Amino acid sequence: MRDKTLGQVPAACDELYQKGLAALEAGDADSAISSFMQALEIEPGFVDCREALRRAQCKAAEKKPGLWKRLFRKDRFSPTLSEAEVMLHVKPLKTISLAEHVLNRDPGNIKAHKLLAKAALVADMPRTALLSLEPLADEDPEHRAIKQELAQALAKSGDTSAAAAIYGQLLKAYPGDGAVLRALRELSGQPVAQQEPETANGHTLDKVAEAASARPLQTPSAPAAASSSDEVINRFEPLLAHCPRNTKVLQTLAEAYARKLMFDQSISFYKRALEIAGGKNAALEKAIAETTLKKFDVELSRLDPKAPESAALREHIQNQRLEFQWHAMEESA
Repeated sequence: MRDKTLGQVPAACDELYQKGLAALEAGDADSAISSFMQALEIEPGFVDCREALRRAQCKAAEKKPGLWKRLFRKDRFSPTLSEAEVMLHVKPLKTISLAEHVLNRDPGNIKAHKLLAKAALVADMPRTALLSLEPLADEDPEHRAIKQELAQALAKSGDTSAAAAIYGQLLKAYPGDGAVLRALRELSGQPVAQQEPETANGHTLDKVAEAASARPLQTPSAPAAASSSDEVINRFEPLLAHCPRNTKVLQTLAEAYARKLMFDQSISFYKRALEIAGGKNAALEKAIAETTLKKFDVELSRLDPKAPESAALREHIQNQRLEFQWHAMEESA
């Protein structure tokens, strides 16, 4: 099942949809709801119709007494929603229909919107899900699960920039969140490791992370490049004893260590130069970012795919790389 627009639905749907629009225009919200629901029974993915149904539901709710609306908002008493929850992963379209019947009476019912959104994502109807997720996010902008589902629906509907912005907010609020990092990698087209990172060969992810960070970086295999870098280091490093605040010397040493793939030393020299420059220097900041990304790439290239912890280590390094890249983008924005 996919979301469908007006030109993609059968003529019978179009006819009921137009009938509902006419009723809504005439102020007859109940008749409009009836026509829209009939159209959606024929084609549940008819997004334009469901969007019009939301307007009709809100219009009809304006005529209901406040107490009546408040009673319906106590969704724990609704047997319809209990049935909808049971059907969620078995018959998601049935869940959508049952949740919609509750929204016909109470368009602000939070549980109905949550169930409808989940079912729509299961049924691969992201635009339908957005019709419920957007008001839910407005109602509770700090709700972690809702924001994740909203980002997922936006990504699936093609609005990747909006999805990335929400994932970025989540990553800032919850650093290292594996689900968010995996979603960002998928969004950027990066491969996602098949093995879950919680355990690997009996080790927890924390121990795997320690192993990844403790692994020493080797010197490059090209002797000429190593020799040239060694000459630069041997020549310039002693100068720091006499001119420790010379940024040119520090940058030269940083570049030499980077060529030797000794990235921690390289980044250390770049950061010293940046501190001397007052903490703001676009060229140095870019060099630090590029060197850090190269460090991650080299670590990934050196993983042994046959090693028992390879998949978990790869995911850990990829997560570190993506999180660093995201924060660097935020700081430069």
